[in-house]
Amino acid sequence: MTDVIVVPYVETVLREQDTYRAKPPSLLPRAVRSLAGPFDKLTHHLIPPEIIEAAIRGADWAASNSIRKSTINHDFSDLQACDAAVRDVRRWALGYAVTGGGAAGAFGALGLAVDVPATVALALRTTRLVGLSYGFGSDTEAERTYILDILQLAGANSAQQRAEAFERLARGRAMMDAGDWKKIVRLAGQTTGSVAATKRVATTLGINLSTRKMAQLAPVIGAAVGAGVNAAFQNDVADAAQFAYRARWLEVNERIVDGSSVDAG
Repeated sequence: MTDVIVVPYVETVLREQDTYRAKPPSLLPRAVRSLAGPFDKLTHHLIPPEIIEAAIRGADWAASNSIRKSTINHDFSDLQACDAAVRDVRRWALGYAVTGGGAAGAFGALGLAVDVPATVALALRTTRLVGLSYGFGSDTEAERTYILDILQLAGANSAQQRAEAFERLARGRAMMDAGDWKKIVRLAGQTTGSVAATKRVATTLGINLSTRKMAQLAPVIGAAVGAGVNAAFQNDVADAAQFAYRARWLEVNERIVDGSSVDAG
C-alpha cells in the first residue's frame, strides 16, 4: 500500500462510485412488479430468456457499422474529458431509446417483437461506447464478458444480484491482461460472447425488461410508456457502464482499487 495524492476531481468521482455501489436496484421494475402482482406469471414469461439470448447473440457487438472510432479522440488520460464523452453517449442513447420505445409502444404486444432486440442491441452499443470513451476497446472474449457483466449489473433485480455483478466485474478487472488496458483496436462485429455469461444475463434481463414493459401493453398510453421505459433502462445501462469503466480507468491511471491506492510493482 502506498499513499498517492488524489486530485479533487478524482475524489468527486470516487464518491460518485461509492454512491452508485450503495444504490438499490432500479426502482421502476420493482415498482411495476409490486403493482402487477396478479399478472406475475405473465410478467415473468412476457419476454423469455431465450428471446434475450437470441438478441445478444445476434447483436453486432462492436457496432462496426455505426461507431466511428475517429470521433473518439479526446485525451484518455484526462478523466474529466472521458466523463464528458460519456455524457454525450448517454444523451445519444436516451434519444434513440425514446424514439424506438415510443414507436414500439404504439403497437402494444406486437411492438415488443421489434422493441426487445433493439433495446438489447442499443444497450450493448451504449456499453461499448462508454468503454471506448475511457480508452478501453480490446476485441477479446474477456472484454465481451465484461460487457455482459455490466448488463447484468444494469438489469439486476435484487441487492444480491447487484452484489454478485459487482464481484464478477471486480474479478474481470483483476484477470484482464495488461495488454488489454487502454487499448482501442480495430472494431469488428462479434456474434457471441461467453456462453455462461450470455445465459445469465438473458435470465436477468428477461425478468427486468418484462416488468418494465408490462404497462407498455396498455392501449392509448403504450407509446408514452414505451418511450419512458426504454429511456429509463438505457439510463441504467449507461450508469452501470460508467461505474464499471471508471473503475478500470482508476485502476490503470491512478492505481486506485475501490478507493484504495495500490503499489505499482
